[in-house]
Amino acid sequence: MRPLTNALLIACLGVPPAPAADAGPDETPRRIVVDFARDLGRFDNFWSVYPVTDQSPFLDRSRHEELRRKYRFADTINCVRLFGGKDLTKDDYFRGLDEQGEAVCDFAGAVALLKGVKECGFTPWVVLDNVPAAMSANPTSNQYGNTEPPADFAVWSGYVRQFMRAVVAEFGRDEVATWRFRVGTEPDYNPGHWTGTLGQYLRHYDHTVAAVRDVLPEAVVGPGNVVAPMRGRRGESWAPAIVDHCAAGRNHATGDTGSPIDFLGTSYYTSVGKPDAQLDEIVRFLRGRLARHPRLADVPVEVHEFGILKDGKERLIGDGTEFSGSWLAHVADKFARLGVRRVYQWDWNTDKGGDIPTPLGRVMEWLQEMAGGMRPAVDVTGSTERDRVGCLASRRDGRVDLMVFRHRADRDNGERVPVRLELTGGLFGGRPWSVAHAAVIDGDHPGFFKTRQADVDRMRSRGASLKPGALLRRANA
Repeated sequence: MRPLTNALLIACLGVPPAPAADAGPDETPRRIVVDFARDLGRFDNFWSVYPVTDQSPFLDRSRHEELRRKYRFADTINCVRLFGGKDLTKDDYFRGLDEQGEAVCDFAGAVALLKGVKECGFTPWVVLDNVPAAMSANPTSNQYGNTEPPADFAVWSGYVRQFMRAVVAEFGRDEVATWRFRVGTEPDYNPGHWTGTLGQYLRHYDHTVAAVRDVLPEAVVGPGNVVAPMRGRRGESWAPAIVDHCAAGRNHATGDTGSPIDFLGTSYYTSVGKPDAQLDEIVRFLRGRLARHPRLADVPVEVHEFGILKDGKERLIGDGTEFSGSWLAHVADKFARLGVRRVYQWDWNTDKGGDIPTPLGRVMEWLQEMAGGMRPAVDVTGSTERDRVGCLASRRDGRVDLMVFRHRADRDNGERVPVRLELTGGLFGGRPWSVAHAAVIDGDHPGFFKTRQADVDRMRSRGASLKPGALLRRANA
């Protein structure tokens, strides 16, 4: 495998360097114009929420420093599969029914997990999945636990209300009102997460939201992140039905019109070799559906699962190489242009807490430095989805950060291309300026991929038999 040319450059500008030489007569440069006379809003930190499927490590205070390193770019942990239903033979909090047919529950374990997350320095958000097996008429174990709806929504509603009372009693109304509550995960992913019908999910959503807001009327709530749009099966997506129901459907729990929805999430995974035009299409598709209903027009569209899923036919789930570094800059630029302000990033998309520095982790650090500044307008010519040159820009406190990137959709060097960077808009009012810091990641300055490939070649020369997928997973471990 050849070294990558997917490249990034960050420069912090403060007092101009000598003009760069023009491209040769046969080389047309990609032109980037940064206009500091036009600000497009703040450079948002979209990456501060991390989903975690096992919260038990937070119970061990001796591991808190390790966990803070692991989730070093996060301030919020989205607690997935905390709610029970992971194991058909054990329901952590549901204890059956009393003589009146009400749910008997003990949420001490769930409260302890959330308390551990808090004590570690994070804000917990809660995904209300799965349904405890004993509540379903025909409990079904799939990849992520019981995927069937509750047999009796009154029992399920009591379960949710008791959970909300427990967390409000422990953490206080004001604190819990800052959390989020999501009703499930990828409800249109059958059989992985949900084997009920669309109609059953809408009913499940209404009863869950009503129970949450019975206890905490100001609670922030929304549906599970949809998955079908990323597969290109737009006609089969449940998103339009969920949006239309929340806007104008009959609420199964209250009998009112519509159901609360404070955010609409989707999943977005990509693969090496696949351009990312579909990301733009998904966001616009979901926004367009919300815009059909004036009262939902401002509901934010977010990405609640995110990452590089495959390299060819090999399942990857995360990549720390130069490819992933330039990809992260490339999609960060897309999120800024699309106005997507929250993207939940799995921990395996990062550099594992910095223990093994990777190009991806370095880009995350640069994004962290840029967050909070004003974002000047950037125009680029000569790019395509398969070979994209771009620039992320942020300025504050007399400092300007520029991250210039080239991202190719595949792991191929491609031809070298000249890039001309122009800064306009009277940035320094005629005062001189210079480049204070610059770093490059590319085929000549990888700092990771070539070293990793040399290690692989050395292992093979000694007789090691390693499959490509295993090699990639070792590289990111």
